[in-house]
Amino acid sequence: MIRQAISCDICGTEKKQTNHWFVAYDQGGELRLGGWKSRNRMRPGAKHLCGQTCLHKLVDEFMARGFAAQVQPGAQEETEVKVQAAATDASLTSDAAYVEVESSARL
Repeated sequence: MIRQAISCDICGTEKKQTNHWFVAYDQGGELRLGGWKSRNRMRPGAKHLCGQTCLHKLVDEFMARGFAAQVQPGAQEETEVKVQAAATDASLTSDAAYVEVESSARL
């Protein structure tokens, strides 16, 4: 009998019978998730995940990579925002911090 050991691609935990595992794979820039019984669990490049904690870690990493790819082309915009923020005096010693504004809220 040949036994194939499968371990979690995030934490390295070996699969046992009682675990609640997931399968994830990247398809065209989208992260696809499925339960363990998915036919995609043996797909090349599929990630085997031992539970929700490791699933969340994988989703976080996938989203971080996606956001990083989107931010790089707009790096100049971020610089412009920082310059605008620097021009605003938001300190507690500013007169603007002590201007009283009448509220329209009624008790």
